[in-house]
Formats: sequence, C-alpha cells, structure tokens
Amino acid sequence: MKTLLKKIVPGFLIRIQHYLEEGQWSRIKRGIWELHPAASQLNKETGMPYLTLLCDIGLSYLNFVFPDEYKAYSLFEKSRYARKQFLTQHRMIWAALLFNPRTHRSLFNNKDTFNRHFQIFLGRRWIYAPDASDQMIEDFLCEQKELIVKPRSFSEGDGIHKVVYSEITDIKAFCESARKNCFMLEEVIKQHPDLSTINPTSVNTCRIITVLDKVGVPHILCAALRMGRGDTFIDNLTRGGIVAQIDSRSGIVLTPGIGKGLRAHIKHPTSGVILPGFQIPHWEAAKEMVLCSAKMAPLTRWVGWDVAITNKAPLLVEGNIRPGHQLMQLAPQKGYWHILRRYL
Repeated sequence: MKTLLKKIVPGFLIRIQHYLEEGQWSRIKRGIWELHPAASQLNKETGMPYLTLLCDIGLSYLNFVFPDEYKAYSLFEKSRYARKQFLTQHRMIWAALLFNPRTHRSLFNNKDTFNRHFQIFLGRRWIYAPDASDQMIEDFLCEQKELIVKPRSFSEGDGIHKVVYSEITDIKAFCESARKNCFMLEEVIKQHPDLSTINPTSVNTCRIITVLDKVGVPHILCAALRMGRGDTFIDNLTRGGIVAQIDSRSGIVLTPGIGKGLRAHIKHPTSGVILPGFQIPHWEAAKEMVLCSAKMAPLTRWVGWDVAITNKAPLLVEGNIRPGHQLMQLAPQKGYWHILRRYL
C-alpha cells in the first residue's frame, strides 16, 4: 500500500499543480460533477454495469482523464495500453509547458504580433485597430464591404464576428469600439470552391500540427479538416462544427466527420458531400507552408496551424500553442501521446 501511495500521490499532486498554474481549477471541480452522469449515460448506451463504469471513470479521473474524454475516446472498450496512448487535456497542458515556454507564447497569443511575423503566409489584408485612424478603418471597410473582426487574444472562436459596411449606422462609434477592444480587422477569406461545397457559409480550415525535434527539424504530427455546418461562418468543433482526420501525406480525408454529441457523419449534414476520400486542394503547398512557418518560430516547438485553402494557394489563419487534443484524436479514435513524447 505504501508503494502504491508513493506512486499515486506525488503524481496526483503534480497534476493538480499543473491545473492550478494554468487556471483550470474549475475544470477539476466540473469533472467531479460529471462522474455520475457519464456513468449513467454509458450504462444506458452500452449495457455495461453502472458501478463498473463509475469505478472505471473514477479511477481514470484520478489520472486526470476527465469524464468527457473518457466518453469521447470510448475508453471503456479500450485496453490499458491503448488508453495510455491518448493525449488527454492534462497531458496537453503538460506537453505545452515543455514544448512552448510561457516566455515565448506572445507570438501566438497576440494576433497582431502573429500576423506581422507570418505576414508572408497570410495572403490577405488586415488592420490592427489601435494602430489605425478612423479614416483608415473606414477606407478599409468601404473597400472590402465586409470584414472579419477578431479580438487580439481569443480561443475557440470567442468574440469573432463579421461586419458589413452597409449595416454600420455609426462609423465613428464602430472605430472607437474597435480601438478600445483592440480588434483585428481582416479581409474575408475566399476559400477554394471544392471546400466551399462542403459548407459555403464557413471557411473550412485544416488544422495541421507540427512539432520540432531536438535539433530543430519540423515534422507534421497529424492533420484534421474542420468544417462549419448550417449558416455559421465559424468551423470550431466547440461551436457546432465537425472534424475529420486527414492523411497528412496525401491530403485525403480518411474518416467520417465527428460533430456534436460525438455523432459520425459520412456525409456532411448540410451539403451531403461525402467526407471520406475528399481530397484537400493544394495539399503539398499547405504542408510546405506550415513546415516553413514552424522554422520561423523555433522556440515554440509544438503548434497547431489553421490553414485556409484558396483557389490559388493555402494561407495561414492562425497558430495555436495548444493544438487541440480532440481535433487530433476524436475522428480516428487513435492516441498520439506516445508519438508526441518521442520529441520531448
């Protein structure tokens, strides 16, 4: 028993420390309240005994595998070896601390800094409102007719919205608000017609995840296609989007899309486009672009690049220093932790 406690307690306390450092205490508390509902739901869906599930989910929780991750990756039907291969949220936080030191995160956390640094790959015009006059902002709006407005720092699509010049009644108030809130104003991306057929109202981007090895050589770890649905213009999974795995070598979609409620979609629910077998246009150029981008940020070794594909070429949308463990693993139901840790 003493040996067991020596193994469990220090590791548990270290995990607690990581979550407190990253401001994730509410996530820990929420996980406790999710234990019973998760066991009850899986009991109904699978027929497995409730107490067996509750104990298994509880033991997994002690290793900071949260109930939503337990359900998303169907861990109840996976072996102990297979479970260890999954990149959980806790492992993602820990890996991000090791690969991407806090002292070098501002390049990705501040979108104006990101746009300036990777300007060569943006392929679109943009303005950082605090650096622009009313006349500059109005001229940009008048020329573009509509713009994408982004907060300087955001995650999972929070605060992103579209503005149409003809619908703005008070341009001076708009300019003042844009400067006060440190908004980024960006030209609307016109995506490739093939990707537009999937969901025309959203820019359907590719999340390509790169990792730099210890000598600074970039490698593509995996890739996913993110798709909007309905009339939304955002493709984030947390905002009702759909994600499918892409073969990083060929650019062909390998899996059905996974959306809300973990439902699988062989056909996109809005357009009916068949997802497995879909070829991403300009894939070789997209790979080359993210590998070059990774070398431009050598002190940030693990990045998820959001790439839009236009009719002419791929372009960078943003980079994420927490690349998203669900985007990597949800559709293929395959863990990547054992691969990622080779680069530590």
